[in-house]
Amino acid sequence: MFNIIIDYIKICILLFAFMFILNAAYSQSPTMLSKSKSEEKVLEDINTDSWILPQYFTEDKKEEIAEYVLPKNAIFGNTVENSNAPPLIEIIKDKKIVGYAFETFDWVQGLGYSRKPYHIIAGVNLQGIITGVRLMWHTEPIAILGRTDEDLHDFLLQLQGININKGISVVLGLSDSVLEGETVAMRGTAGDTSQLQPVDGISRTTTTSLLLNDAVMRAARKVARHKNIILDDRDLGTILNLEVFNKQEWNQLLENGSVSNLKVTNGDIVKQFETVESFKAPRSARLSKEDKIWTQTYMAIVSPEGIGANILGRRWYDQYVVSGRNVDDLVIWVGFLGPASFYEKSKSYELDMPYRNLQITQDGKVFKLTPKMYKPLPFHHASNAPDLIEQGLFYFSKVQDLDPTKKMQLHYLVKADKEESYKDNNTIKFIMNYKIPDQYINQNANLNNRDDKYNWQETWYNKSSTVFLSILTLISAAVLLIFKDFYTKYRNIHKLVRVLFLSWVLVWLGWTVGGQISIIHLAAFIQAIFDGKGFSTFMAEPAIVIIGIGTVITMPIWGRALFCGWLCPFGALQELLNKFALFIGIKQKRISEKNDKFMKKIKYVVLLMLGIVFIYSFDLGLSASSIEPFKTAITFRFNAPLMAIFWVGILLIIGLFIERAYCRILCPLGASLAIFGKVRMFNFLHRRIECGNPCKACNIECPTQAIKLDGKIDMNECFQCLDCQVMYFDKHKCPPLVAKYKNTKTGQSH
Repeated sequence: MFNIIIDYIKICILLFAFMFILNAAYSQSPTMLSKSKSEEKVLEDINTDSWILPQYFTEDKKEEIAEYVLPKNAIFGNTVENSNAPPLIEIIKDKKIVGYAFETFDWVQGLGYSRKPYHIIAGVNLQGIITGVRLMWHTEPIAILGRTDEDLHDFLLQLQGININKGISVVLGLSDSVLEGETVAMRGTAGDTSQLQPVDGISRTTTTSLLLNDAVMRAARKVARHKNIILDDRDLGTILNLEVFNKQEWNQLLENGSVSNLKVTNGDIVKQFETVESFKAPRSARLSKEDKIWTQTYMAIVSPEGIGANILGRRWYDQYVVSGRNVDDLVIWVGFLGPASFYEKSKSYELDMPYRNLQITQDGKVFKLTPKMYKPLPFHHASNAPDLIEQGLFYFSKVQDLDPTKKMQLHYLVKADKEESYKDNNTIKFIMNYKIPDQYINQNANLNNRDDKYNWQETWYNKSSTVFLSILTLISAAVLLIFKDFYTKYRNIHKLVRVLFLSWVLVWLGWTVGGQISIIHLAAFIQAIFDGKGFSTFMAEPAIVIIGIGTVITMPIWGRALFCGWLCPFGALQELLNKFALFIGIKQKRISEKNDKFMKKIKYVVLLMLGIVFIYSFDLGLSASSIEPFKTAITFRFNAPLMAIFWVGILLIIGLFIERAYCRILCPLGASLAIFGKVRMFNFLHRRIECGNPCKACNIECPTQAIKLDGKIDMNECFQCLDCQVMYFDKHKCPPLVAKYKNTKTGQSH
């Protein structure tokens, strides 16, 4: 009966594997763009070390570009080349230049969610209106989310006719609720949003929608300023140098005045309140040490890229300061080191009611700051900057008339003890001066500066905590295997260590930082070796790189076991669910050795099939790799199409009865690691001469059935869970050890 059940399980697994590979292989490729559903794919053959625009203006592609980029009755003219800027192509109508076509990566080096370039060709006319947009190439993983290239094309078609003077609000429509017909912004902002132009985003691909929009808008504005196309009469680009970017750390921003700061101690507050009649300093200030910080306040104008991108990071700068705002919007960042701030998260603020404890002044004029103007941010991306308890952006429109080139003051107010409201007679004031450095006044940008390309070192600097914790996680896993004898002697301690570590790997490494290695990463790495384009974009995810390098380095020591057994988030999810199944009494199904041997070969067949598909077409390989459950269960945390969730659910349900079923039977990544793991030169697992002859205890104990009936361990299938080592040291359960202690006691009794 049980063999029949096993046969059914095998059939189901094979059917699902076949269905997903077939479905993925015939689905719209996520990286190869098509001219239309019936036309041939456009192949990527672009050299990103030189300007992109001329490479796309070939006879076979020019017609497609003209169809989507040119206004009616217009033609392409001459190529405009300039040593100080990327090339442009004139748009001619009635024998006059009416605009320019450009390629976004040439101008702003926009990267997608996949951390690879977007190649978008767009046009802007002399009135600052986008004439058209065409996406030529991308590598966004949209197929697994049920999206196609047509969705991206349709999204960009909406940008035709957009005025680049005004910002864009990417919105999603609400459905299946009382709010049906309403829209919600995919990127929340603040300030005066009445002039923002709504554009429908692509559901399930929020980041991709925003990044596509950002690339087009930022490049179009840069082109317009370069060609002296009049935007708004209050365009910040006419008075501030918005374009040049140099990587700067926090201390550099402070030293050159890009960020100003004000330190307020408890002693400062107490001293100032001594001059205020009938009022005392706040109790917390009076009862704490005088030199203890009450708050450290920071302020910066982040509209220039050289300041904003260094504080907010590239994506937030693009989204919150550039394309999502009008060209005349001035954006000021404030931050508070604490413990005090100006913003109480538990308090409900009226949108138009000014904050009483924070304001900006300039030339005697008071600029009241309101919650409507404020966009709180959870953190910043400044390199080597302190963690702040509060930070956010204040948006100023042109009607407020705050001059970014002149000195301004930030006023921070503290009210007296036991006072509920801020009044002139019960508050003290601390003033911080700020003036934007002269280098950001008057536009003088070198638009030919291509240092704005993706720099993986910058990403690693900005994710220093992720880098540190990833290294710590890798080292911890190695230490647990090296010093296994210290805790495998104690069954409960081993169980606790195992559960806690796998929980950390699942929650932090997997769900929090997305450190799930997949067959896609292996394929991308191999492709990078042969395509000659380097590994910079491959280095975009430090957690994946660190865990991957650690796995490769330790292959001669532990083979696949370090990753598969200890560092794979999906493996951790399966094992933790199986432990829960055991806890609630779900009986485990043991596969016969014959069936187990057959089923474990399936993953090598899947690996071979994927390898063939990747060789034929890397893009089809990306689609076919949807047989892996990693993106659905870990990367997207089950926020995926229903069919993908159903597939993962089937795998996890099987895993409740057969521990690590996916890892043992289907995982192509595990198969590849098992092959590379052949270089393993050591075996640190303790065995006894009785193992397998006659003792079978470890064979039954091994959750992955890596221990055969003859007692030998198949290291290609061993995950180093160390259950057999716990058995090895257990003098109550290990038969040879039980017999040894029994004989010892018998001898002593005689």
